[in-house]
Amino acid sequence: MPITSQLFTDGKERPALVLVHGLGSAGTIWKSLTPALLNHFKVITVDLPGHGSAPIHPDEKVDPKSLAQAIFEEVSKEHEIDQCHVAGNSLGGWIALEMGALGPNKVKSVTALAPAGLWRTAKKKRFPPSLDARILAKISQYFMKTAYRIAPLKALGYKKITHLWRELSFESCRDSVIAMAKAKGYKPLWKGLQNQKFDSEISPEVGVSIVFGDTDRTLPEEIAQEKSVAPAHSDWITVENCAHVIMWNYPDLTVDLIKQTAEKAESVN
Repeated sequence: MPITSQLFTDGKERPALVLVHGLGSAGTIWKSLTPALLNHFKVITVDLPGHGSAPIHPDEKVDPKSLAQAIFEEVSKEHEIDQCHVAGNSLGGWIALEMGALGPNKVKSVTALAPAGLWRTAKKKRFPPSLDARILAKISQYFMKTAYRIAPLKALGYKKITHLWRELSFESCRDSVIAMAKAKGYKPLWKGLQNQKFDSEISPEVGVSIVFGDTDRTLPEEIAQEKSVAPAHSDWITVENCAHVIMWNYPDLTVDLIKQTAEKAESVN
């Protein structure tokens, strides 16, 4: 499966942290967090099939479990890393949970940031919730600086994702627009999660934190935050005044949550 990855490190002796982006995004979404994370980890960002720099092959299995297995294979082959901590946002959070389930001897901890898949009943939806944002990204990628300064356009692209859309930096908007506009894997990966939910078992030896913002409009509490679906030993954390892409709203807090989850798992094991 075509997954690409990039290794960042200030010290090879540090534990590895794999970061998994969401649908229509790319490894660049972690850019603002990477410098702080490098104080604690060697960091690997991945691009899922048809996202970022990764191609996509027709008829490839791109459901969350298959993607989780493919990430293991990529980081082992390319970076000789066979044990790691994992963090992911949205679809990436779901994939991170699947990694924890598939590889209890490979994954020490999982920090799932607003993960998809935690709904009580798996359903099939006709359109993804961010379809309008994808259409807008395809258009606005050609005049990003102008679009960023026009409040109604910025609101149209980001209001469903975060109520704090006015505070988003130009760099975050630019990277997300380019990633969404060029995500050839958007539809295939969307189809790959239809009629599914997270239903895997994660060993209690794998530390798990599940983090949601209290104003998540993409995966709202009443629809997509079913605690009974999550691993029973998970630490469930709610961040106040926060939306779906937590690292946009609170990058320093996100780093702390990943670090704390990893440290707790390391201390237990």
